[in-house]
Formats: sequence, structure tokens, C-alpha cells
Amino acid sequence: MQHLHAFVTLCAWVLYIAPLAAQETNAAETLSMRDGDRVVFLGNTFFERALDYGHLETSLTLRWPEKKITFRNLGWDGDTVYGHSRAGGRRRQLFGDAEEGFQRMMKHLNSEKPSVVFVAYGFNESFDGIQGLASFQKGLNRLLDRLENLSRQIVLITPPAVVVHDNSLNLMLGRYAEILLETGRSRGHLVVDLFGDEALNAPAYRENGLHLSAAGYQKVAEIWVQKLKLPPVRIDLNNSRADKVRQAIIKKNTLYFHRWRPRNDAFVFGERRDEQKIAQKEPLQFEPYIEQQEQRIRKFLKP
Repeated sequence: MQHLHAFVTLCAWVLYIAPLAAQETNAAETLSMRDGDRVVFLGNTFFERALDYGHLETSLTLRWPEKKITFRNLGWDGDTVYGHSRAGGRRRQLFGDAEEGFQRMMKHLNSEKPSVVFVAYGFNESFDGIQGLASFQKGLNRLLDRLENLSRQIVLITPPAVVVHDNSLNLMLGRYAEILLETGRSRGHLVVDLFGDEALNAPAYRENGLHLSAAGYQKVAEIWVQKLKLPPVRIDLNNSRADKVRQAIIKKNTLYFHRWRPRNDAFVFGERRDEQKIAQKEPLQFEPYIEQQEQRIRKFLKP
């Protein structure tokens, strides 16, 4: 009877834990793309600098060339999960408040209707030190609450380690990266740990101690393949056709950047928008050119 009771208890435990294990496995297994997906890269300097090279988007595009997938890069240098960089300027002061920036970020995301979102934050927040950890956790959860209502798949990416003589920066950055990883996994999302990948610390992958080089972004694309279990590319990355795709992606992203971040931001979206109303119509004029590049990309993807 004792043996029977132990067996029943074991079975009950297995039945209890199996769905949880399956959920955790499914949460961090594979990135899938569907026809018609809208992918957004959301984050800080990591994604804004990726605009210059096009390797991340190209690597994903060449794995599903038969699918019509739209990519939009919403990276903003210096940004945080609180939306600091997206706050509008004010007369006699440099920035508006972070809450304004967060709401502006959410409005932009809502307009893009993303089905897949890559999130890269944590670097700038790490300068808040130990006292900022709880706020970062809260801010990250708040952002994910909103994103989960918008998209079906979320990928959280930790910042790469800093390559400098003073390792105290990495000690703190590691704490913030840990929060990203733990939060992503606990909420059932995909995660990519760049902080823990020492290969990215090689000089060839760095433009300086903080930022990745072109080769660094190529390396990140390779890391994504492994971490997200991506299918093989359908067009060889070293092929001239693949490079045409990448160049068209860079052009498209440059146009989109000026579409949503015009230099005369104050007159288009900010506090001076009533002074030059004609300026508010100018960003829309980028749309046909962006679509033209989208068509070029799809043309190069055809066999």
C-alpha cells in the first residue's frame, strides 16, 4: 500500500510539473514567422546602430523569403524601458518627462500593429546602479504588459558586455541582464543572452568598448540562429543577391527613420506643431519611397 501511495504521489507530481516544463520549453525554443507578420525592433542604441548595417534584418529575411514579412526599426539611442529618449523637448529644458516618452512609444507601436517584437534594453538603465534594479524590473514588466496585448511573440535581448578595463560596469550590467533573462523566461518569452556570449568581446566585433562593429552585428545574427533555433537561410548570405537585399533593407530603414524621426520634430510632433502645419504633412511623403524599397526587397527575394 505504501508503494502504491508513493507511485500515485509521483504520478501526480509528474502531471503537475509536465505542463509547466512544457510551457517553459515552448517559451524559449523557436522563433517562428508567418506570412503577413509585422516585426518591430524596439530598444536603445543597439537597434539604432543596426540601421547602418542591415545584417540582423537581412539574416531573418533570408530565412523566410517566400513570406511577406514587414520589418520596422524603432530603436532610439539612449532609450530606456521608461521611454526617456522619446520624450519631446521643452522650451528652456532639454527633455520632457519619461511618462510622455513611454506613451509616445506605445502610440507608435500601436500604429505599427506588430505581431513579433524584439526588445533590447538594460544598458542605459544599468547606470542607475543597485538602487535602480527594482525600478527596471517594474518598468520592464510594464512594457511587456503592453507588448503582450499587441503581439504574439516577444524576444528579449540582453546588452552585450562592455569591453573596458574597469569591470565594475559589467558587474552591474550583468545584474540588469539577469533581470531581462529571468523576466522573459518567467513570462514565457524568447530570450537571447548577448551579455553572456564572450565571443562578442573580440576586437573584430567592436567599434569601441561599447558598440558593435559591422562584423559584430553579423556575429549577433549568427548567435540568433543558435539561440532562437532559426531555419537555414534560403539565399546564401555571401551571395551578391543577398547583398542586394541588405542594401535595399538599409535604404528602406533610412527612409523609415526620417519618416518617424524628422529633424524638425518640434514642428511635426512637438510643441511648435501649430506654427508650421505644412511640416506635419511631410513625413507621409516618405511612404511611397518606403514601399518602393519594400517592393525591391521582395523582387530580390524571388528565385
